Amino acid sequence: MSFQWTFLATFLYCELVVVFILLLPFISPVIWQKLFKSRIAKAFTAGAKYYFNFIICIFALLFIDSIRELRKYSTYEVKDLATPHAEAHAHMKQFRSQRNVYIAGFALFLWFVIKRLINLLSDCARQMADSEAARKQAEGAHRHVDGLLSKDPKKVDIKDLTGSSDSSSRYIDPKEHDAEIEKYKQEVTKAQENIDALREQYDNSVREYDKLNEEHRKLQIKLAISSGGSETSKDK
Repeated sequence: MSFQWTFLATFLYCELVVVFILLLPFISPVIWQKLFKSRIAKAFTAGAKYYFNFIICIFALLFIDSIRELRKYSTYEVKDLATPHAEAHAHMKQFRSQRNVYIAGFALFLWFVIKRLINLLSDCARQMADSEAARKQAEGAHRHVDGLLSKDPKKVDIKDLTGSSDSSSRYIDPKEHDAEIEKYKQEVTKAQENIDALREQYDNSVREYDKLNEEHRKLQIKLAISSGGSETSKDK
């Protein structure tokens, strides 16, 4: 095997190891994101686009050359295979050309796979960070709403709800932010309706209590009058 094909085969084995490591399920995308943002990774990130395109060009040239050799050694005339040694030599050339096609093709394919996996892991890590920030922001806003409701639910201002989020937090999608605000508005409205219903029930209970208390007072007066009349009749 010539030098370029030995190098390409070694590179292919390294690509297989890298793909296997990137696909390990117990390594979180956040860990990969930290590794990609390390100083060593940033040193290659500056010219990553040029490195990637350069390696693609090398692999593409080797792949095209391997296809050329495969077509070259796939067509032999009968006079070229006159002796067993010539036939074995021809089959050896054909085998090498086929092997080179597989090596170059898989190396080129895995190079795209590695780039795609790195992009997907980076996007996944960013989405996880954004969702975590959104969750913390929503929890903070919810605690703020609970605090406002515990003080005086009827004096809750929607501006207080929108201003409860930390201005230094990460970027949140405006649609998600509006959905959260609408959700909290509905919660505040529902809480106000529940409080109004409880106050109405309380007022009804107070009126019923006053009514029963008045009836009880009247009955006590009647009982006292009837008791006093019976005692007077007995004295007579």
